Amino acid sequence: MKFRLLQRFVRPVEPPQTAEAAIPTAHMIDQVWCDRYGVYVLGWIHAHAHKVREIALVSGDLRVATRSFQSRPDLLTHYPDHAHVADTGFALYLRCPPFEPIWLEAVTDAGAVRVKVTVPPHLQAETEPAWASADHPWSRFITAMRERGGRVLEVGSRRDVGPMTAATERDPFGPGCTLLGCDIHPGPGVDFVVDVHTLSRAVEPVSLDGVYSVAVLEHLAAPWVAAAEINRVLRIGGLTIHITVQTWPIHEQPNDFWRMSDRGLDMLFGPATGFEVVESGMRGPVRIHPSPAMRGIGWHDMPTVIGYAESFILARKVAEIPQGAVAWPTTGEDMGTLSRSYPAPA
Repeated sequence: MKFRLLQRFVRPVEPPQTAEAAIPTAHMIDQVWCDRYGVYVLGWIHAHAHKVREIALVSGDLRVATRSFQSRPDLLTHYPDHAHVADTGFALYLRCPPFEPIWLEAVTDAGAVRVKVTVPPHLQAETEPAWASADHPWSRFITAMRERGGRVLEVGSRRDVGPMTAATERDPFGPGCTLLGCDIHPGPGVDFVVDVHTLSRAVEPVSLDGVYSVAVLEHLAAPWVAAAEINRVLRIGGLTIHITVQTWPIHEQPNDFWRMSDRGLDMLFGPATGFEVVESGMRGPVRIHPSPAMRGIGWHDMPTVIGYAESFILARKVAEIPQGAVAWPTTGEDMGTLSRSYPAPA
């Protein structure tokens, strides 16, 4: 409701006369995002002895303003002589073309003052270690398999699904390990075809040292059943690592079912399926921009909340689980039909 009312202030205006020299200001941009539809800015602006009556965003002839401020009592620590600084927080969304300068305007009893909106250093893009760097569990999984000369299975090993899979390294484990690949469809990189929901029918139970998948779990109708099947084919102490998506566009339809956080993966590969979590997490910050229609009902702050492109888990098998302890409430035939609807090679 608050943001809907703010947008009613939008109107063409002549650039006001500013008094930057006479009205010193201090401000901070806490969050900012923009796209081809508009710009959102969250922060505060303070004019010291002059009480701020209105705060606006301005781009060319477009302007949006508010006189309802967010409480910022934390600023009193820095400006104890100006009690009104506690009411200088704002959150504004301006519908405007991209690539134009954006101005933050404070209207005070002594006049108006503008400062240019720029992205402050604390909001610059974060840097992350490379995906295959030594600190990633994927590297530790590879090292563990090499040390034990392990027998390793890749689930979803087909290399003709798309450009990303075609470029994936086929065997990162080296000659000391035995690498097998399975998939729901035949193709390059596939040693045998199997539905992972029934993996133990094709792979001898308790025969593998490692199982992994990359961008597969989101395409499984019942990933909890797959986790139980992976448990059955691993030896006690065997490792499994899975990398899936947490915030990602729809892909490989019609079998694009799930988005998982690290906590979700902890549940899949936890005590219920006979595992202990070695490490899990999320990487690759991404942000969701709401459609223009959603912005009309107040979802302007959605891009300020980080999602993650990747969730991962490294888990160790610590127990066998009873047959049928983890199940999907449908027949195996139905499950197989659904699994095979994943896109096949042309």
